Amino acid sequence: MAPIRVIFSGATGAVGRNLIPALLATDGFELVGAIGHRDVGRDVGLALSLAGPAGVTIARDFTEANSERPADVLVDFSASEPAASNGLAAVRAGVAVVLGTTAVDRDAVAEMGRLAEERGVGVFLAPNLTIVGQLMFRCSQMVRPYFGDVEIVEAHSSTKRDAPSGTALETARLLNATSAPPMSTDSTSRGLPESRGAKVGDVRIHSVRLPSLYSRHEVLFSRPGEMLTIVCDQFSTEPLVGPTLKATRLILQHRGLVVDLPGLFDPDN
Repeated sequence: MAPIRVIFSGATGAVGRNLIPALLATDGFELVGAIGHRDVGRDVGLALSLAGPAGVTIARDFTEANSERPADVLVDFSASEPAASNGLAAVRAGVAVVLGTTAVDRDAVAEMGRLAEERGVGVFLAPNLTIVGQLMFRCSQMVRPYFGDVEIVEAHSSTKRDAPSGTALETARLLNATSAPPMSTDSTSRGLPESRGAKVGDVRIHSVRLPSLYSRHEVLFSRPGEMLTIVCDQFSTEPLVGPTLKATRLILQHRGLVVDLPGLFDPDN
């Protein structure tokens, strides 16, 4: 079977430093392109200080990266603006997309989905590609029917551009979609309203940004006399590698915009 040809966007970022070596080393994948805003024109292997050249030059955008060896899948862990433009260019070219970047413009995502349907390829919108993140989603949905009050605290490095995080927003979406008892009355009427966080449906989200943090999410459930807290910590980009490679395989079996890939987070036997 021919390997899956992959273009990776965000080549010199934190995720790229783990995923590009994995793509180069894993059977069934061929890295045919890399996109980044640093080291453009340089071999990605040298830019990442790998053992040697990878034979792939860092390009400015998808069109340039796809010009010599056309891809099957674009994997994107970049920033919201280039993720939108490169994702749209990919689906127009009939290339599937695994979109790991968060805070991408909603209209751009909707257009990707429309074009993907038209071109017969899949676009996977992935707010969190870690096992702990997915378990937090599932556990939160399981707990929600017992608690009327819930708030989220998410903490990331001060280099993160979007707030709240995509993971916090997805958690809030799932909580809002799950039946729960009535909320208690919030009697806050004085002080700074912003201190109560952003309200997403019935869920408040509080974002912390400090240089010493990486990624932490807390979902705090409360009812009279008791609390339950779900804590999700991620300390590096390494946990993204396995699920992203698996998503890259699975998205080729789908068409249009998908937010769930059946089997993606099933335990490997």
